[in-house]
Amino acid sequence: MISAITAKTTTTRILQRCLSTTPPSPTTKTWQVYLSGEIHSDWREVIATGITSKNLPVALTSPNTSHADSDDCGAIILGMEEKRPNWDKIGANIDNL
Repeated sequence: MISAITAKTTTTRILQRCLSTTPPSPTTKTWQVYLSGEIHSDWREVIATGITSKNLPVALTSPNTSHADSDDCGAIILGMEEKRPNWDKIGANIDNL
């Protein structure tokens, strides 16, 4: 697993490379980009802001980024558990799907 600092540094480098390109023509393909990864920092917003500011042909999607919802999804879908640690484990397994 990479650290949040490493991920942010890598993301920043990729974004800088993308933003240094010429804006696309209106007939350019729209790229569908799924931003998977950790949910504890603002790296998705940094990318979205850069894409918007340069008018790049990119449509962004991502997983659920609400930490609480992510933790509780397994218990909500499969039924509540008596112990909270089980909620986290079940939620993590559902997230892995």
